Amino acid sequence: MPKACGNTNLPAIQVTEHPAQASTSADHPARPLATHLATRLRELRARRGLTQDHVAKRLGCHESAVSRWESGSRFPTGEDLVALADLFDVSTDDLLGRSRQYATAGSALVDMRLLEQLATAETTAEFDRLIREHEEQAVWLPVPDGSVLVAVAEAMRWARKVADKHKDSAYVDRLFRPRG
Repeated sequence: MPKACGNTNLPAIQVTEHPAQASTSADHPARPLATHLATRLRELRARRGLTQDHVAKRLGCHESAVSRWESGSRFPTGEDLVALADLFDVSTDDLLGRSRQYATAGSALVDMRLLEQLATAETTAEFDRLIREHEEQAVWLPVPDGSVLVAVAEAMRWARKVADKHKDSAYVDRLFRPRG
């Protein structure tokens, strides 16, 4: 019998982004985090063509737990949240709707698709061709302390704001070197 993911005997938790956003209605508390997670889980599951039962089986829990997460009536435990992120190949920040993903010290950004293509190259000529095709792209980049992973549009907006302040700098173009 599958385990019930999380503690389903506990009442649903109320999660708000700010105390001012809390609902005054006891029957319908504000749950923006749970609502976002529910929407994101449904989207990711549908994109992969999985049923709630498939997700439950892969996580080793009951289908009703997945149903409750997707309805927003329950919130998964931290362990279940990590398992969901792993299942859908996304971060927990992505599941929870965080636009900024903070990098830990000593981490690196790795292009796994390119690395896998290079690893499966049968010949040195094929390997070299892949490298030439991705000339401006590194397989991995060290992530400096204090780095934050954000959407490209947000990164460009921030960089533009800084660049506009220092238009006369000979180095201002170094803020705009996206790879890809």
